[in-house]
Amino acid sequence: FFFGQMRSIVYIALLLLVSVALRECCTLIAVGKDATVDGSVLLAHTDDAGGTASDVRMVRVPAQDHPEGAKRAVYAIDDGYPRVVTHERGPNYAPKEGEALSKPLGHIPQVKHTFGYFDQNYGLTNDQGVSIAETTGAAKTVGWPVSEPYGHCLFNIAELSKVALERCATARCAIQTMGDLAVKYGFYSPENGSPSNPDYGDNAEVLAISDTKGEVWVFHVMTGENNASAVWAAQRVPDDGLLAAPNTFVIRELDLHDHDNYMASPNVEGLALKMGWWSPKQGKFDFSKAYENDAPIPVVPLYDGRRMWRIYDLVAPSLKLNPDWGYMIRPGGPSYPFAVRPDKKVGPRDIMVILRDYYEGTKFDLTKGLAAGPFGSPVRYDGDRGLSGPNGDKGAWERPISIFRALYSHVMQTRLHMPKGMATVMWFGLDAPHGTVYVPFYNGQRAVPDCYLEGMQSKFNPKSAYWAFNFLNNWQQLMWGIIHPEVEVEQRRLEDEGFALQKELDATAATHDPEERLRHIEKRQRAFAEHVVEEWWAFCWRVVAKYNNGYITTGEKKGQVRIPGYPVWWLKKAGYDKYPHGEWIKPVPSPKSEGEVEAQSKALRVRRQASPVITLAYSALVVSGVASILVVARAASKRGEESRLAYAPLE
Repeated sequence: FFFGQMRSIVYIALLLLVSVALRECCTLIAVGKDATVDGSVLLAHTDDAGGTASDVRMVRVPAQDHPEGAKRAVYAIDDGYPRVVTHERGPNYAPKEGEALSKPLGHIPQVKHTFGYFDQNYGLTNDQGVSIAETTGAAKTVGWPVSEPYGHCLFNIAELSKVALERCATARCAIQTMGDLAVKYGFYSPENGSPSNPDYGDNAEVLAISDTKGEVWVFHVMTGENNASAVWAAQRVPDDGLLAAPNTFVIRELDLHDHDNYMASPNVEGLALKMGWWSPKQGKFDFSKAYENDAPIPVVPLYDGRRMWRIYDLVAPSLKLNPDWGYMIRPGGPSYPFAVRPDKKVGPRDIMVILRDYYEGTKFDLTKGLAAGPFGSPVRYDGDRGLSGPNGDKGAWERPISIFRALYSHVMQTRLHMPKGMATVMWFGLDAPHGTVYVPFYNGQRAVPDCYLEGMQSKFNPKSAYWAFNFLNNWQQLMWGIIHPEVEVEQRRLEDEGFALQKELDATAATHDPEERLRHIEKRQRAFAEHVVEEWWAFCWRVVAKYNNGYITTGEKKGQVRIPGYPVWWLKKAGYDKYPHGEWIKPVPSPKSEGEVEAQSKALRVRRQASPVITLAYSALVVSGVASILVVARAASKRGEESRLAYAPLE
């Protein structure tokens, strides 16, 4: 697949947007140390890829030593369960009954020692305090894995992030390692489609990386020339800044002479110049302007930009940013900044609130309107693509930060003056943020509680933390506006306990024996994580008992069962007050009332008593009438089914 063909397809895709779909995955937040309440650096990530099969387990990959000349296998980490099956990454990834070993795409030279780290779809945090958050982006290049006959690339972002955590103790090392490997061996995205139908919507990646030195960086990577190699750039987040990247490139002008704040691949300008995407006559090199695959329709820029606006507006409302800009690279036009300075310093709990946001209190509030249903649910399932218009320029819901299809989310809190194994506290939550509890994990602990290692999406498992939070998230859809306030109370209670545990464990930092300290942290953290899941299941069953069949049941006595009913506005929208709609057939009214019949009967009795002749005549009349009825009935029986149906009573 030649370079010239790639260029033609890029231009066609940009003009027609045939292959650009809404970017379904992830929101990223990064916060510098001078913008936080305690001087820590913060990262946050929502993994919103629940629209496809995924491995919901959180795994600990142990630190390891490797012999001289060893090779490191590179796998095509992709959707589905299990994520990978191998003996090389500790017991959690070792094959279980019925599982075959994963086949590597290839190998690279292994280093002598690799650090231990927490792992999910992407690497999370390692025992050196390096942490990673991810979101997808859209670029003008595509590539495919070497397993395809037309593929030239070895690494996707999942494996790059894992290698970085295995080998690096700083953010700069992680960036350089990932960038060098991508350029040498090639970078691809699993969402790149095929050469005949390339996908330019989810084909690039954005990572945020933090470390114990207090540095936070944002890193962009995409496929390079001829559908091979890679192009990448990185920019440091200001110490007093907060950055949001919701499925977008955010790096603009690169100052490659400023090595304190910028890093990039050697070809970063050359490819854009060769493709005609940038010229020195245009001024400083703008990475996003050159490489972002902007969609010139409103749906995609708003899908990204509305979240960016919301995050910035929550932390810096004084800026009064416009929510309707969308995120597009407009030369000379309005655009959201690379980062903002928060009006007030933020902490982990503030970021958790942002991750749970669905625009409440704004004109985009997803708990309002007909689509929210009678109980004000912010959840919007995907719509029919056939309603999107010929160019995909119509038909979408507002894309909130907290979305129903999230698999997990986290807030990484890295403290600069704590021992290495205690430096980062990963507040980790499974399923959608609005119905999860963020549980603290310390970056140095070597084991994961069993309930976080259990879980498959197709098999309900009460031993699984994932299923506890997924179950509650689904049940609260029955009466969101009534149930969710109770969810928030439980979240707050358990997360308060989590912050209390953090304070308790932080106090052990002065313990002289690091091994003893680590064992204590692991024991207490495991007990707390299991406690949270047990408490959440207990809460689930209380909610099931209280809210079912449309009723709210609080006890077994009279008056302890009530039905909230639907709100009046929704009933009117649903046509409740217009029923019946004219389809009801009224019965034929009787010609005489009961009183009239009784009066006639009484008069008849009087006449019979007065004259036997009348009585005899009456009897003859009755006999004659019955005979007439029989004759009529016999004739009617010959008229067929239609006649009988015409006189059938209403059922």
